[in-house]
Amino acid sequence: MTMRAGMNRIMLILWGGICFILSFLSFLSFDYFRSKYASQAPETAIGFEDKGVILFLEAVSRIREEGLFWNPGEPETTIFQDSLKSYLAGKDPFSDYLTREEFLRFRQLQEEQYVGIGMEIERDPHGRIICFPYPGSPAGKKGIIAGDYLRRINGIPVNGKSVFTVAFMASGPIGTTIRLVVAGKSGVEKELAVVCGQLQIKRIRKRWLGGFPIIQIHAFTRSTNLKLGSILQSWDKTAPVIIDLRGNSGGDLAAAIKSAEFFLDKGQRILTIETRTGSTAEESRSPALDLAYPVYLWQDATTASAAEVFIAALTDNRQAVSIGKTTFGKGTKQDIIRLSDGSALILTTGRLKTPNGTGYQGRGLNPVYQLKKDFIDTADYLSKVKEISLGDNDDW
Repeated sequence: MTMRAGMNRIMLILWGGICFILSFLSFLSFDYFRSKYASQAPETAIGFEDKGVILFLEAVSRIREEGLFWNPGEPETTIFQDSLKSYLAGKDPFSDYLTREEFLRFRQLQEEQYVGIGMEIERDPHGRIICFPYPGSPAGKKGIIAGDYLRRINGIPVNGKSVFTVAFMASGPIGTTIRLVVAGKSGVEKELAVVCGQLQIKRIRKRWLGGFPIIQIHAFTRSTNLKLGSILQSWDKTAPVIIDLRGNSGGDLAAAIKSAEFFLDKGQRILTIETRTGSTAEESRSPALDLAYPVYLWQDATTASAAEVFIAALTDNRQAVSIGKTTFGKGTKQDIIRLSDGSALILTTGRLKTPNGTGYQGRGLNPVYQLKKDFIDTADYLSKVKEISLGDNDDW
């Protein structure tokens, strides 16, 4: 027993020595790579990515220690967050990084009920922020119309800022006054004071115009396809289906895909998504509803993103004809990638192509029937529907 105890003691001493040596070598290795000569460390020692992370952490440490502008009360995470935002903004106008608080606010803005001014925004290919106010919203009542350019919010220029940052700038508690400077197509600026309120936004509704039932979709949300399906279930099968997508800034891509399935036969292609790893085709998984075809789709220059996916799916498969002007031209897909601390990345991950294989980023979708007047109103769209329905449709 005494000999075994002695052996155990020797083994413990040996293991302790080995652990000390390994810890010491590990400390020397880490200290070497975090030194000011980290940039000269051989890449064979650690991966390139690891070396870059160490350099970044070294730079952050130097900023804290020597930066004259550094505020000791400022959390280190500010540097990481600002670095991500700056990098993404320089690479892609549709990508962004949202802090945990920003991501929470972003999710709240997607609800049917929220506090704000009632306006979607989008960035055009030239980097300008475009307004998409909801009818009857505080923004709409103040005279902002779809397609207006947003220039400043509370005196701060929005040029160069992400759409998410601009959206946060244009929101606030109930009663908050937001001062906006917008410009129309003529370039003439006007300043407006819009008050935030509790909003109940109807992003899809059925209305009557000139004896015709019309489905108006202002934006695609997670519940749009369910509400659209409910409307179509009670639709008079002899009545033409008219869907007004003017001023629709897009929204939830999955909802647009599911909505298109109501009008497509099983197996018909809805779109193709091209990513870094290859292409994926989305196809209809159910038969089309028994309705009067073709469907009539109204579009204009402010019809964008998911709404363009919906239009292309129906027109390329010859289930609908589109009427109006060339659309906005946002043919890319963004994904929300949640991070471990509750923050999120908004990343452009794919290019969208119509069922016929056409890309439309920056170009838009031309309508089947172009309305050529400079100033067109709802009556012009309805008149075109009547003209098409009374004539022969061999050209669609």
